[in-house]
Amino acid sequence: MGIITGFFTMFFWGVAIFLAALASRKIGNILTLFWMQLFGFLVGTAYFLFNPNSLSLSSVVQFVPVLFFIALFQVMAYLAFYKGLEKGQVSLVSPLGASWSLITVVLSVIFLREALKTNQLLAILLIACGILIVSVNLKDLIKNRSVRLLTGVKEGVISMFGWGISLFLLISVSKELGWFLPAFVFRFLILVLLITYIFYSKKSFLPKSDKFPWITLLLIGLFDMLAFFTYSLGVSGAYGSIVAPISSANTLVTIVLSVIFLKERVKPRQTIGIGAILCGLILISL
Repeated sequence: MGIITGFFTMFFWGVAIFLAALASRKIGNILTLFWMQLFGFLVGTAYFLFNPNSLSLSSVVQFVPVLFFIALFQVMAYLAFYKGLEKGQVSLVSPLGASWSLITVVLSVIFLREALKTNQLLAILLIACGILIVSVNLKDLIKNRSVRLLTGVKEGVISMFGWGISLFLLISVSKELGWFLPAFVFRFLILVLLITYIFYSKKSFLPKSDKFPWITLLLIGLFDMLAFFTYSLGVSGAYGSIVAPISSANTLVTIVLSVIFLKERVKPRQTIGIGAILCGLILISL
């Protein structure tokens, strides 16, 4: 079950991230995040209306503090990631953000006492090396002995930690509340945080000039919500150290779509780094 749900999550997130790159370049990262979260929440609300017994407020109350921190880390990760997609290559930023499973696995081992196999240790090393190769401008490092990160790398790394921590916290909550409630409630909290920020920063909820990409944002919200549902379903009955790495291989889907539709060119060095990350993500799930 964990492997199957992991692959569904991988596909849903991969498509959502690619579409988010298109939307954020048109209307910015904050509006993209707000509207995709709103549409995703509406998808969850539709499910709730057909299954009213799925929402038990009494069982949620004790987990509200944890769900709030999940929402906070999610907002941080999404905003950084979408900002990276605005100014950097999707095929560069995506594998960095997708490496959140590295953080989730390490935290699962430390706090949940999940045992790591030899292949998973090797996978962690591959992912770490891949991140280094993809992130650093090696030409500057060799020529000027200075480290200069490529455009979008900083945002990709921030999103990696934000998603890694939040999805680790989601594991224990999903085991207690099931697959639906956690994703539904923290999505609501994300909306509260975003509405508060937009309102007090006196920003508009709609873009002033660009045509509003309703269909794209609706699809992002739908695929993103489905991804969280399948992820929560997976970790509610299987090890997070199995579901997380497969899910985070969504970068493979995103990169393929970016090369096909955005005509992005990946340099040989970046190909090696991306390949190392992908190999690590696959190896860590075996």
